[in-house]
Amino acid sequence: MMVGSIYLTFWAPFGHLAAIMITALITGALLYSNNKFALETVVINDWLYVGNAKIESKYLKKATPLNKSDFLKLRGRNADPAAFNGTRFWVSTGVKVEINDKKDPTPYWLISSRKAKLLASKLN
Repeated sequence: MMVGSIYLTFWAPFGHLAAIMITALITGALLYSNNKFALETVVINDWLYVGNAKIESKYLKKATPLNKSDFLKLRGRNADPAAFNGTRFWVSTGVKVEINDKKDPTPYWLISSRKAKLLASKLN
């Protein structure tokens, strides 16, 4: 549907060949950006990876799944500036992972996840 809309937008003023080329470029750029900016959250071998950040599970104190309203508050007015934010604005639920490391000033990690309860259960 979206590809058709892009094609028609450029077909009317520029013609068939230009519309195909521009549509292909825009579609490729959208697919690339979708993969480039995806935030991958993985738990492997007692390590938590969120994007490029990682932490060993022995430093994780407690993982709490957050519903939409709690997650929104923790991203906004109740946010701690020292916290790590592995969030994406289009994901409305997440997990708060409290950190237990005396050398690290980060109080918690806030991670957006559509499967917040599952992620929290894996981390606890």
